Amino acid sequence: MSLMRTLDKLIPLLALVLLVTSSASGQNRDKRVGVPDTDISGAPLLVFKSIERAWQAGNAQALANLGTESRVFLEIRGIEQRGGYFTRPQVFFLFKDMFASTSQASFTFVRYHNLEKQDARIYGMALRSYKDNRSGGLYKDKVFVTLVREGSRWAVAEIKSTW
Repeated sequence: MSLMRTLDKLIPLLALVLLVTSSASGQNRDKRVGVPDTDISGAPLLVFKSIERAWQAGNAQALANLGTESRVFLEIRGIEQRGGYFTRPQVFFLFKDMFASTSQASFTFVRYHNLEKQDARIYGMALRSYKDNRSGGLYKDKVFVTLVREGSRWAVAEIKSTW
């Protein structure tokens, strides 16, 4: 039984190592295209990494693609619309507008919860800093992302930021 627990902890780490090595080998390709790859079928850490890369690149379509098939709850500082449930096309336009009106300085996940519970909701916390292009104000906040199991993949169910 303890071997299974050890394997459950090692599998996400191995997936992360594979992601880092494959992303290092494809680094030149990412610079040329300017659009990060999205992996929606992998382990939760791969999905969090895809969110991080899409957010840093300002890729609204990639973020929308990572959402659940039904609706995603969004309540994010920098988005004109107040919190609510949105379809993938709505998520795309909300992020597109946000990326047009802000300059993302950084977006990095720093903490995860429930990674070992593959049948539960998994949470990630990212630190973000950005500039509002209209006011010129600089902001820092925390962004909380919730992943849920949707069939054989992990999908984004919620994205909330601190106010």
